[in-house]
Amino acid sequence: MKLTVYGSNTCPKTLYVLNLLWGRLADPSGIKFINITGSIALLQEFMVMRDTDPNFQALRGQPKVGIPYYVLEDGSGTHDLEKVLSILEA
Repeated sequence: MKLTVYGSNTCPKTLYVLNLLWGRLADPSGIKFINITGSIALLQEFMVMRDTDPNFQALRGQPKVGIPYYVLEDGSGTHDLEKVLSILEA
């Protein structure tokens, strides 16, 4: 399974999630981590997604960034870690 995780290396929740996911996968190379605070280009990419993706609708107008955010192999995205874990375990 391939999974992309958008987050920040300065976000405790992102770091927790990455360690949890890497520990559960037989092949952790299937996880691509996008550190949105690593460059302006990556931050801009995330901001466009945050402003246009319906999964962020509930966060718009709130002082929340919306990370970690998971993009599954089929291109769908979610904030739901439990959903991601259940897919990984299937």
